[in-house]
Amino acid sequence: MRKTTKLTSALCLSLAISTSSASAGSEDFIFGLGAGIIGSAIVNGAQKAQPQPRTKKRRRSYSAQTQDIQMRLNMLGFDAGTPDGVSGRRTRQAIRHFQISIGAYASGKLDNRQIARLYELTSPQQPVATAVAPVVAAPVITAPTASAATTQQINITMPAVAVAPSAASESEAPAEPEPLALDPANLPSIHGLTVERFEHDVMGLLKKVGYQDCVVEATKTVCTLEKDTLFETISVLTQDENIYGLQREVSFTNPAPRAAVMGKLLNAYPVLTHFENMTASEDKTCRITYLNNSGELLKEALATPAYAEALRQLADNCTDYHSLEVFGEDTVSGLRFVFYSSKPIKDAIESRKGAFQISSKSAQDLTL
Repeated sequence: MRKTTKLTSALCLSLAISTSSASAGSEDFIFGLGAGIIGSAIVNGAQKAQPQPRTKKRRRSYSAQTQDIQMRLNMLGFDAGTPDGVSGRRTRQAIRHFQISIGAYASGKLDNRQIARLYELTSPQQPVATAVAPVVAAPVITAPTASAATTQQINITMPAVAVAPSAASESEAPAEPEPLALDPANLPSIHGLTVERFEHDVMGLLKKVGYQDCVVEATKTVCTLEKDTLFETISVLTQDENIYGLQREVSFTNPAPRAAVMGKLLNAYPVLTHFENMTASEDKTCRITYLNNSGELLKEALATPAYAEALRQLADNCTDYHSLEVFGEDTVSGLRFVFYSSKPIKDAIESRKGAFQISSKSAQDLTL
């Protein structure tokens, strides 16, 4: 009887401590929790409770890029759920619906081109267009996607894709998409520098935008820029002061989120980012040779910028090349931009200027 009374008193004491502490701050709550555990131990006495099996919850990895993609999918009406940065069934389903809407294979995993398209459609810099429901290829996705797009009130025009024969007139042939091409009058640039353009003060222009150390060697100008977060080098190659090669190398001190980097690339290069592998070239052989290996294209020209024979060979082997190369998957460790055109080299060959200038001094110095 005495033992029962003691145990009951101990239980009441532990409950009183726990209850009073719950109304205090977080530290008091933890103290009260501990007191409750002590009281339970007194009540149990000599009886040892069987240990409960501890279940380990599998934690899925968080990704800043995934969170950004989820938010953008929701903006377009493809329900990815709460943007928590963790890819799950709902996110993969939203990606499939988005892929169908742009005429891509519904794999549930976005590639670089599809990420670029997603960012383009959700970019705030785009002009406002009349809101329309996403047009999807057969099979048609029903209520959840369409209703979500309506409630979001986002003014974005989705790309048109092929529709089922019943939805289009049999007499109307499907319009073929126009092939991507760079505008010769508006080629991609790096800090205002563009290939095929005359520029007499490359170093002065680069110093104005923040580059510090510049070295000029013959027809090559190399400038560097160092910050706490990155280090970069830009090389400019000219013939007769016409730019034929631009190469920019960026190395991040700490990896940058891929979503943020891709967003900047899309804004800076809205056309080039839509090419396959973000590489454009009218020369198929050149494209295949230097795809994902763009650093090799101008390597010899950078090493010997005044060597005429090397420049002749470069112009013969490759007509043009524009490439954006990103290093890293979820996070980006660095970038490489390579822009090139053989036209300034061929013009210099024809006019015998630059590295191809013929001098009479050698003949004059000859003694017979």
